[in-house]
Amino acid sequence: MTEDRQDYFLKRASLGCSNCSAFVGVDAISRLCPSCKKHMIIHGSPKIPKPSLTTEIHLAYQRIVNHCDISQASEAFNRFMLSYVSHTKSDQLRYLCWLHFVKLKAGDGEPLMRFVDVLVQTLAVTIYEQNDGRLDNKKRQYQYFLGRASVCPWNRRRRCGKGTVYNKEVRRDLQRKPTLFHQAFEHIFIRGGVSRFLVQLNNKINNT
Repeated sequence: MTEDRQDYFLKRASLGCSNCSAFVGVDAISRLCPSCKKHMIIHGSPKIPKPSLTTEIHLAYQRIVNHCDISQASEAFNRFMLSYVSHTKSDQLRYLCWLHFVKLKAGDGEPLMRFVDVLVQTLAVTIYEQNDGRLDNKKRQYQYFLGRASVCPWNRRRRCGKGTVYNKEVRRDLQRKPTLFHQAFEHIFIRGGVSRFLVQLNNKINNT
């Protein structure tokens, strides 16, 4: 690191936490204190927590069951996901998708994440946003939520079956990378066709 670059980061850290104004232990890159940085990596924002989405997930499930047949869309998404995942750790998002959509199984023997879970969770996030749920727009938390809902069980709503053996620390660390979920928003929610299906679903609901 050059001397100028070093001075730049020292100056950033000396300005204090950008969220709470604390001066102790401020990370020079994120400009967050340890407490706010921990909140950021778990919730996608240093100040606003992830919602539980309990009510929204129930409502989303009912809308999907009552208004559409997802079998064809599920097959298309599964083909996309199988071509996208990777069991190597060189690409962290592809590896996380491999864990959740291929390797890890829930108690019912099905993959931990399925298209129906992606659909229910992302629809729940959009319902939360439409109902004026709290979001950190500066940190693009809405996109973070949609990306996270596209690749991870929300609030542990689906869990690994008993006796499943895998490296839990690796999985936990991957789920504490906000940039990974912003990437998932682009790669899975947008390019994987989830957003397009939600638009079609909402149009169908509005026309009934």
